Amino acid sequence: MNPCAPGRWAALLILAAALWPLPGQANDSTGFQGTTGIELSATRDIEMVSEDLRIGPDEIRVSYVFRNVTDHPVETIVAFPLPDLDLSAGLEAPNWGFPVNKPDFLDFKLWVNDRPVPATLERRAQFKGQDVTRELAAAGVLDIGPWKPGGYDPQFAHVPKETITRLREAGLVTDGDDDHDMPTWVLQTKYFWTQTFPAGAETRIRHVYKPFVGRMVGHKSADIGGKTAVGRLVGEDRSGADRYCIDGATRKALQTIETRQPVLFSPWEIEYILTTARNWRGPIGRFRLVIDKGAPENIVSLCWNGLRKTGPTTFESTIRDYVPDRDIRLLILSRGPASF
Repeated sequence: MNPCAPGRWAALLILAAALWPLPGQANDSTGFQGTTGIELSATRDIEMVSEDLRIGPDEIRVSYVFRNVTDHPVETIVAFPLPDLDLSAGLEAPNWGFPVNKPDFLDFKLWVNDRPVPATLERRAQFKGQDVTRELAAAGVLDIGPWKPGGYDPQFAHVPKETITRLREAGLVTDGDDDHDMPTWVLQTKYFWTQTFPAGAETRIRHVYKPFVGRMVGHKSADIGGKTAVGRLVGEDRSGADRYCIDGATRKALQTIETRQPVLFSPWEIEYILTTARNWRGPIGRFRLVIDKGAPENIVSLCWNGLRKTGPTTFESTIRDYVPDRDIRLLILSRGPASF
């Protein structure tokens, strides 16, 4: 494992009006998407005292402490955006690999000051840059999703033929590889809730969700590199940057394993998007990152400085006055069948 530069930031979206993130990249092989956390819209009233981020193949946990530095309460809408889903990619090409097969496909849970908080789940749809939520809701198809079993045709079965015809004429439905009717819009989903930050006080916000995990099976170590994402079929990253900072020591460890016995490695990637997270007051006072590789025999690599081993499967880094500057792309290598 070779740490590179510190990573950028996933954020909790705190805003005075409902804002939508830019479309996320769809990844694949059991297709994966980069996920995020909480963001602040530009504000000088709230500072982030600390953030504790734990990333593992089973779960992502984030705990924040915010402080209102003013002498008056600040009330705002807080939003957690789920990754955008481009339904025009079909079902086979992205091989979605949803963590949970339901509209809340990340199984998001939220606590504020250690109390569970219900959040509203909102779904919207975009087509060629236009919001088509109202049209799809009127047609009774806004709840169609790629996580449901049986493909899209059973989901369109209840829709009147004349409605399908109108949707096809508008370009919102087309022929798919395996389905007669396939949606073409981008589905945008987010949670939101109203949050009050008391004057001069700290507020603790914690959320937990299951990550998208990209994976491929049956690779020799020489075939595993950092120039392309694991299993990415949609939204190919062509920057040529080293995504995982695989160093010589990691290569040697993989080769040593291969010389002892014939073995193929299964690479897994979890991407944590840390963009647009510099909107609170000042830097993050204390940022703590915990990486869990899932099983002691797994090998992990990511671009991050200062990680130290703290347990059989965990690594940790703490940074003071942290200003995020890149995303986290975590590569986990297991032998044979996945061990998590």
